[in-house]
Amino acid sequence: MPGFGGVSSKSAACIQYEYDLKTGSIHDLNITPANRPDTRDAQDTQDNIMPKDLVIRDLGYYSTDVIKSFIEHEAFIISKLNTKTLVYEMVNNKYELLEFGKLYREMKKNKIPQIEKQVYIGAKTRLPIRLIIEIVPDEVFTQRMNKVNKYNKRMGFTTSSDYADRARFNLIITNIPCETMPGRTIIALYHVRWQIELVFKIWKSTFGVHKIGKMKYYRWLSILYAKLILIAIYWQTIMPARFYFYKAKGKLLSMDKCFKTLKSATGKLRDAMKNGVQAIQQLLTNIIELVSERHWLEKKKNRLNYEQIMYLEYCKSNIYAYI
Repeated sequence: MPGFGGVSSKSAACIQYEYDLKTGSIHDLNITPANRPDTRDAQDTQDNIMPKDLVIRDLGYYSTDVIKSFIEHEAFIISKLNTKTLVYEMVNNKYELLEFGKLYREMKKNKIPQIEKQVYIGAKTRLPIRLIIEIVPDEVFTQRMNKVNKYNKRMGFTTSSDYADRARFNLIITNIPCETMPGRTIIALYHVRWQIELVFKIWKSTFGVHKIGKMKYYRWLSILYAKLILIAIYWQTIMPARFYFYKAKGKLLSMDKCFKTLKSATGKLRDAMKNGVQAIQQLLTNIIELVSERHWLEKKKNRLNYEQIMYLEYCKSNIYAYI
């Protein structure tokens, strides 16, 4: 598969993965060339979105047109705002560009850490959307600027003043009404997106999906597909168990711990599959008993954990069967 080009690798691949956070069901698992933009995948899968769905995605999948499509399908979206997307306010029945530098100075002067605005995004689309604006600490701003300056220097670009002004903020867009969910909960809920990073971390550390030796293309592709099939089998084993134990004990299983245990039992799974359904059922019963003993998700000190985030405000209701 073609790579990113330039100074990057000549050949590379991306794994597109999308799943339902509540049920664990897999919506998309696909291998694409590395030079294919993630926004293309967002476009290709947008018809899978149903009314009342909540979509939380990485900034790389950002597309104003796709967000517009979600809203038209009566779904909800939480996303970071793309740094290049134009943002307008309605002033005296006219669209005026939002000046982030001016806004930052006003918020600092009045000691306002977070505000919300009804804005319109996109030079042509002018899509009405709710924008949550939160000032980041100075050290976060410095890290962002150092990172982008280093990249731009390598590529021969210059960092714009507009980018620097926006880098002062966390900018989150959503079409969830403010009376349904306050801004602080939106920001916390967006952090749940990092669960996908944990998933890929497990795939790398436990299954080595990123490790590639020198081999023919189709041999590599077969190995990768085999690993992904095994991951999918284990995923469909863990998620129902996670649901069951949360309902029964009010605690979440750790995906990392469960995947490591199941990976170590791959040989037993292979043998059970040779001996029929009864052997598989017995193996699964043994595994479920094992993970229920010492595979719980640990709480983070001085940080909201996964469970706490999901139970902020509106998530305390029975809308979420588990998580």
